[in-house]
Amino acid sequence: MPVARKTEVGPVDGTPVKRMFWSIISDYDLKTGLCELIDNAIDLWTLGDRRRPLAVEVTLDAARQLIVVDDNAGGIAQEDLRLLISPGGSRNDPDAELIGIFGVGGKRASIALGEHVEIRTRFKKQGTYQLDITKEWLANDDWEMPVYAIPDIAAGTTSVEISRLRKPFSTEEVEEIRQHLGETYAWFLKQGVTITLNDEPVQPKEFTAWAFPAGYAPRTVTFPIKFGTQTVVAEITAGLITDRDPEAENYGVYVYCNHRLIIKELRTRDVGYYPCSSNSVPR
Repeated sequence: MPVARKTEVGPVDGTPVKRMFWSIISDYDLKTGLCELIDNAIDLWTLGDRRRPLAVEVTLDAARQLIVVDDNAGGIAQEDLRLLISPGGSRNDPDAELIGIFGVGGKRASIALGEHVEIRTRFKKQGTYQLDITKEWLANDDWEMPVYAIPDIAAGTTSVEISRLRKPFSTEEVEEIRQHLGETYAWFLKQGVTITLNDEPVQPKEFTAWAFPAGYAPRTVTFPIKFGTQTVVAEITAGLITDRDPEAENYGVYVYCNHRLIIKELRTRDVGYYPCSSNSVPR
């Protein structure tokens, strides 16, 4: 079959539209959004070789409906500020033990939580810059965003302030968030990372209240899984727990990735849980 002659008739604009941001809003709640912001801080700290103790300060002001997340993870350099808004932007090291999607999760979470986002950052002892992600900017198809030089904040810090929230939160939810953060980042908290919520330290919460007779401790197996040139090390620990509450159903499979809790109390066929009837034996 002869090849048809091609004639160029003009370009097609392949620039991604900002409407893509709106599509992810429904996937977020307060817990998810806050954790992505904290994930980014931990990842930035990890990429900086964890040179100093990490401190993340979370403020949830229910009266003013305001969210602020401050960290001392190192700040973002001027040449990397584009990562805060570019879709898919990232500078991840494929060999680093990261827990989030640095450069993606932060902006995604911020936009999902509120209509007005102010990001202030200072890389090391360089200048301090601010970017504003607003409803008006999202409504415009132009991807360019003004960057403002502002008075210096503390060296190596980043502050994300979110207002005009899409979904309000209550004071009761703040305490639920405290527990969630303690569970999600327990390993990091025990390694010296500090997370405060409304000026009070978050305490680590682990799920290791094992119950077993002498000589029959929980069993652990470790094995590698190869993905091309990379290897992931998986570790599975199985046993019985003493703090099970049948009404709360606080049991099942707990999944961690690079020490960060990502799923808890999972009870599906995929992980070996089967529904029981009066005539069956649980497996």
